Amino acid sequence: MSAGTVEKHIGVLDGIRALSIVFVVWYHFWQQTWLTPYINFNSSMTRYIGITSIELANYVRYGFTFVDMLILLSAFCNFYPYARAIILGEQWPDTKQFYFKRAIRIVPSYLLCILIMFFAFALPEKQYESTAFMWKDLLVHLTFTGGLCPDTIMYTKLNGVLWTVQIEVLYYILLPWLAKLFRKIPGVTYLVMLLTGIISVNFIIYHCSGAELLYVNHMLTFMGVYANGILLSILFVIWKKSGAENRYTQIAATIVSFFCIVWFRIILQEYGQAENLSVIQLKLRLPQAFLFSGFLFSTACALKGWQKIFSNRLMRYICAISYNLYIWHQILAVKLKQYRIPYWEGEDAPNITGDKIWQWKYQGIVIVVSVLVAVIVTYGFEIPIRKFWERRIGIKNGK
Repeated sequence: MSAGTVEKHIGVLDGIRALSIVFVVWYHFWQQTWLTPYINFNSSMTRYIGITSIELANYVRYGFTFVDMLILLSAFCNFYPYARAIILGEQWPDTKQFYFKRAIRIVPSYLLCILIMFFAFALPEKQYESTAFMWKDLLVHLTFTGGLCPDTIMYTKLNGVLWTVQIEVLYYILLPWLAKLFRKIPGVTYLVMLLTGIISVNFIIYHCSGAELLYVNHMLTFMGVYANGILLSILFVIWKKSGAENRYTQIAATIVSFFCIVWFRIILQEYGQAENLSVIQLKLRLPQAFLFSGFLFSTACALKGWQKIFSNRLMRYICAISYNLYIWHQILAVKLKQYRIPYWEGEDAPNITGDKIWQWKYQGIVIVVSVLVAVIVTYGFEIPIRKFWERRIGIKNGK
């Protein structure tokens, strides 16, 4: 089988990213609305096969788990060109170009958000109780070093979701060097990354009791997730190159993909039974990474019909605006509620009093506003800036 048969763009990953973003966004909206999705069936036909409802509540309540999927996807996709170079003998990616592509993709929208939040909201609303924390909060965000200061992740006045961008930047910085290690000593490098994640998780659980929330999203706790994403991209290229794929393997992969979804639903039930959500999140980070890895691999190798669920025009569009949707959705939801849009009276928020009419109005408004802002920033700011620098530097930017 030739190298050309190993596709350079894996369409289902766009859909998986899009759905992961949707569940993260839905989780943050749910925090404000408390609208929990239950769909019940009153059918004599479906109850005989054990289906009486569609249970999405846990997917929404614990939608933060899909951030781990997004990080796994990032590890897979950004290492994929290196995996192709290692297995297929393609040209080794240029480090300077890699850094440029990543920077021009994420930094402009990230800085725009920080500037707007700082000058349009934090300062005018006098949100900072001390000047020292204000400068600390601003500095760690501008230098992508929030992981070194857990208090800024927890109490930032800029945007609570930006911690993910910060640890991603650190991964981008390390990736070209990790790639060289995977080319020379793949097994050792994978095990070291895996052990780093395991040790850091257990250190936090046993030595930071009561403060787990401050460290649950530390970069080191994700090292096992990154390791799995990197290894997965190598294994995917090896599998595609082998020529062993056929209709029977695709059927098997489709079955595995489906049961990964079922298994994840079982894992989500553990979150619902947890006394300390941060502890269970740390404990399940690596098992989830293996499950998500199995899902990514099997879905990318499944039957075309199953892949179409994740690889279609709608999923590609959501994926295209997903970065700015992720950046802006939570803060917009918080601000709309803070400014009482739509209007509500009293001291207790409508989600507490159970005002269903307000909840649904707010849900609709926050969805429309978040998508609209994401579209405007993506196509009116991010893409024009990216194209300008692509022309100026003279290289084509990848996703």
